[in-house]
Amino acid sequence: MSNHQGNEIAPVAPKPQDFKAPIFKDDKLVLYFHPYNFYSQKVLLVLYEKNIEFTPYMIDLCNGEQYSNWFLNLNPKGDVPVLQDGILTIPNSQHIINYVETKYRGESHPLLKPYNPNSFEAGKVTIFERELARLPIGALSLGSFIHDDLKLVPKAPFIGPVRQALLKNNHKIVELLRSQLSESIVQSAALNQKLNLQLRRRELVSSRADFQRVLDAVLDLLLKVEKQMEKDNKDGWLIGDDFTLADVGFGILLQRLFQLGFENYYWAHGKLPRVERYFMRFRQRASYLKLIPNSNFEILKEMWSMTPTNYKVGATAGFLVGHIV
Repeated sequence: MSNHQGNEIAPVAPKPQDFKAPIFKDDKLVLYFHPYNFYSQKVLLVLYEKNIEFTPYMIDLCNGEQYSNWFLNLNPKGDVPVLQDGILTIPNSQHIINYVETKYRGESHPLLKPYNPNSFEAGKVTIFERELARLPIGALSLGSFIHDDLKLVPKAPFIGPVRQALLKNNHKIVELLRSQLSESIVQSAALNQKLNLQLRRRELVSSRADFQRVLDAVLDLLLKVEKQMEKDNKDGWLIGDDFTLADVGFGILLQRLFQLGFENYYWAHGKLPRVERYFMRFRQRASYLKLIPNSNFEILKEMWSMTPTNYKVGATAGFLVGHIV
């Protein structure tokens, strides 16, 4: 989308209220998400690991469907993912994960967190999840598009014109938020918080020194994992032999770093060999292969085909350039 330059007139983006709420005829789980959103990917991986059937609905983040009236009624913060289970609505990826982990148990739905919440292993999972939650993933993604001195090797879809489109889209999201704030009273507090977050993120990544602190925070976590694996003296998962929620978060973090092109910066060429081997194991899991097929266009095609035809709203070329953090 063009910016105002000279006498050029930028096309007017569709207003959020132009989107109509989807209507589902059954009581199956519905996940509102975007396949390249970091937190959506965490939830998707959990659903795949636990063999949970669900109906996917892709939110058109590029054109502001997350700030449409119908979606704000689901989640006043305008964030994905959101899970709907009948009349119950669960926003926030961590709340969704906790919900499905508690509800879906048994032989066909393997646990991803130790059954006893007071166990040593459960405590380690919780601590690691908190450490991951402190990382500013959105700033990490956005800043990687700005600071060319990092010499990154990005992978699809974060390559070429998509990178520039994502940067422009960040400005568009801010304007959409401001527009919705001027029309909304009920959701004003949550949307204003989201707007301030977007503005702080933009300010943070614009400064190379500030962005370096983000990079260093990620490195600190990777070094901690590397040292722990070296201490354990074996190549396994983070909390022993079983794949847990800690591995979900850490694996998706490594995947995001890889797609942004940070592998040479952080772990390749012998820098963090155990982290590198861990990532190779993670990428061999069936859930990962379902989440990130060999071709990025395959995941788009698969998710698109799984979405009911009459629920596909506005997701054209903008699908790739949505808000991906």
